[in-house]
Amino acid sequence: MRELAGADGGIAHTHGLRIAPAAARPHTAALLAHGYRADLYVDTGPVEERQRRFTAFVEDTWAAFAAGGSHDPVLHATVHTYRTYGMPLSVIEDMFSAMQRDLDFRDFATFEELRLWSMQMTGGPMAMVYQVMDDETEPAYELLVREFSVFAQMTDALRDLSEDLDDGRLYLPLEDLDRFNVRAEDIKSKRWTPATADLIAFEAERVSEQLHKAAEVDHGPVSAVWRARCEHLALFIAAVLAAGQDLLHRPVQPPLGALLNVWRPLMRAVIPADL
Repeated sequence: MRELAGADGGIAHTHGLRIAPAAARPHTAALLAHGYRADLYVDTGPVEERQRRFTAFVEDTWAAFAAGGSHDPVLHATVHTYRTYGMPLSVIEDMFSAMQRDLDFRDFATFEELRLWSMQMTGGPMAMVYQVMDDETEPAYELLVREFSVFAQMTDALRDLSEDLDDGRLYLPLEDLDRFNVRAEDIKSKRWTPATADLIAFEAERVSEQLHKAAEVDHGPVSAVWRARCEHLALFIAAVLAAGQDLLHRPVQPPLGALLNVWRPLMRAVIPADL
C-alpha cells in the first residue's frame, strides 16, 4: 500500500511539497520524508528483510524523540517538526501500527475495518501536513482530513491493485466481494470476470461520490488544496475505470500533464512575485 509514498508513485506528495508556503516547506518535507521512508521499508525490498528494516526504523524513530534529535537528518527534522507544532506522537504510533498490519497482512473483512485502518495509516499524517501548511487551520478540520484519507486509500487500493496482489495483499473489503459474488481467489489469481468489473465500478463510484461531496465543502484556509486533491484523485478513478481488466496486471497512471494542470495554480501561488 503506497499512499504515504503517493498513490501515484509520489506525485501527489511532491506537489504537496511544492505548494507549501516557503516557511512551512522544511516541516512539510520532514513529515513526508518520514512517512515515505517507513512506507518503503514495508513495501519494497526482499520480503524476508522488510520486518527487520521496519522494526529498526521504528526503534530509531523513538530513540530520536527520546534524545530530542538524531544524526539521521530525516529523523532529526521529524522530531523538530513534531515539537515545533506540538503534534501528538499518537499519530506516528497509529501509522506504525497500520504498517505492521501490512507486514502481518490479513484480508479486510468489512469496509469499516478498512476505514479505521486508513485513518491510522494516512489520516493522522495527512492531518499533520495540513496543519503545517496552514497553522491557522481549525482543529475541527482534522477529522475531515482523516475521513478523506479513507477515500484516498481506496483510490490507492484500486490504482495499485496489481502490485498489491503481487505482494499477497488485497485491500478490497471481503463484504464487497460477497455483495457481487466475487471470489477472493479469482482476484488474487488475477482472473477478470463480469462480476469483478461490477465490483470495481462499485468501489470507484463510492470514492467518486465522496470526492464530489468533499469538493463542495468549505474547508477554510485549506480549501484550495482540498479541491486540488479531490481533482487529483478523480483523475485516478477515471483511469481505473478506463483500464478494465488491465487493472489486474499493471498500476494505473493518468497523463502526467493532466495531474500537473491540477496542481500548477497552487504552485504558482507560492512562487515569489519577483521571480
